[in-house]
Amino acid sequence: MKYKVLEHKADLKIQAFGKNLPELFSNILEGMFRSCQPEIAGKKKCVRKIQIKSQNLESLLVDFLSEALYLSDINNEVYFKAKFDLLNERELSAKLEGYKMESSVFEIKAVTWHNLEIKKQKHQWQATVLFDV
Repeated sequence: MKYKVLEHKADLKIQAFGKNLPELFSNILEGMFRSCQPEIAGKKKCVRKIQIKSQNLESLLVDFLSEALYLSDINNEVYFKAKFDLLNERELSAKLEGYKMESSVFEIKAVTWHNLEIKKQKHQWQATVLFDV
């Protein structure tokens, strides 16, 4: 399983997994947007390039998801995949791939720091993120 939605009373909480950081970041991105249950507006893919520098890995994840959310809002798009040219503990360069969106069941307002967790277990990475909806 790449990601799962965890029950939370007021917000959306997602836990994602990956064998490496690029897969982890891409999976939590996909979980964030698929959780909104978007209605896609066609089959034509859209691609957005992003570059982010942060103080640490946790900040990088929050900044990455926040940038994707911002691009989604201004372009009316959803992104289900990220392809990374660079990803380390403090910076990333990536292409977000997605589609135009007609509507969604609900909207994510923000990525929060509440109980944010990123850890490496035996052979995989795991992240848990809470979103304000």
